[in-house]
Amino acid sequence: MQSGMKNRIYYFSGTGNSMRVATVIAQTLGNTEIISMRCNPSDVSAADWDIVGFIFPVYHWTICEAIQKFISELEINPNAYIFAVSTPSFINGFSFEVLDKLLKEKGARLQYGKRIFSVANLCIVYPPFPFPKLRVPATERKIAKVSSMIHKKVTNTYAKAGWLTRLIYPKMMPKYLAIQAEVDKGFFVSDDCISCGICSKICPKKNITMENLHPVFLHNCSCCMACVSFCPKKAIKYHLPPEQLEKINTPFMRMMKLPDKRKRYHNPYISANDLMIDKKYID
Repeated sequence: MQSGMKNRIYYFSGTGNSMRVATVIAQTLGNTEIISMRCNPSDVSAADWDIVGFIFPVYHWTICEAIQKFISELEINPNAYIFAVSTPSFINGFSFEVLDKLLKEKGARLQYGKRIFSVANLCIVYPPFPFPKLRVPATERKIAKVSSMIHKKVTNTYAKAGWLTRLIYPKMMPKYLAIQAEVDKGFFVSDDCISCGICSKICPKKNITMENLHPVFLHNCSCCMACVSFCPKKAIKYHLPPEQLEKINTPFMRMMKLPDKRKRYHNPYISANDLMIDKKYID
């Protein structure tokens, strides 16, 4: 990277996939700061930075409300090289389109967008898939290739939502989004909890607080699964209350539970301690 270039990468990460991408790209670029979107946008401006990146998972076939809010409030250099990398399991949906629209409202634009398929980790519905031992190595190879492209400041035409996604989305997703804020009412904590506070420290939406040494959920959940995946005692359980299930009684919602034997997943290169750090400089 050219001497004197200032680079910032913003990431939203629950179980570490997006933070891993941000870290590898930062290592490739050098002189880069990676910043969690948990931060206040006014404290981490990108107004004076030469390369600006956004790394994020895909929820409900787009970027979640918390990411949209962060970017809409973030000051950005419109002349910067701006890139984005999404980490969906399969469907990237409207992610780049929504991001580009937010950037254009600031007089900027998305110059490079790439999806990197990662392990799906919604363990309150299904076990991790595709099989992490196969998917993670493939993801790592893709991260290396994308990092090289970003280092060269390559531009591209980003992937847009396909016709089938556009057809199904308005018929299916609004009803799920309507109850998103209440989904965490299914979480409860067993007596195995040791009051370590890891769940509250890594939540990317600051949705968990500790009261009387006990985790309390604040109903602002994105279902990232950070709390479940990093709990050292598997003390965080899930069962959707009947009154919530009645609001949207679909096969998908009826699958929402967390058997004790179900495997949890987090990116093998990212620890809970890593996710607790909101800002990190990589030379």
